[in-house]
Amino acid sequence: MNYQGLFTNAFKKDLKSIQRKHQLDLKKIIDAIEDIILVDPYSADLKQLACFNYYRYRVGDYRIVFDIENETDIIFLAVDMRFTIYNKLRNRMNKC
Repeated sequence: MNYQGLFTNAFKKDLKSIQRKHQLDLKKIIDAIEDIILVDPYSADLKQLACFNYYRYRVGDYRIVFDIENETDIIFLAVDMRFTIYNKLRNRMNKC
């Protein structure tokens, strides 16, 4: 069963930032979203974040953060490098 991906404006902004800097990494991220996360996110190497009720998927040095809303929708919240993604989430969500 394929899921439908819903992308927040912040996620789109993150992708544009990666596109300007790292074209190859952007392709890997998009491939991971299309081929793994949207097909079956539970079979992927994902982890639930401790401070948030979201999941993260690792693509090299990048982390894709998303929420599985229901049985058909996945909301993509953020994507960035490992050492900045969690601070970015804290600032966006005002948690932890």
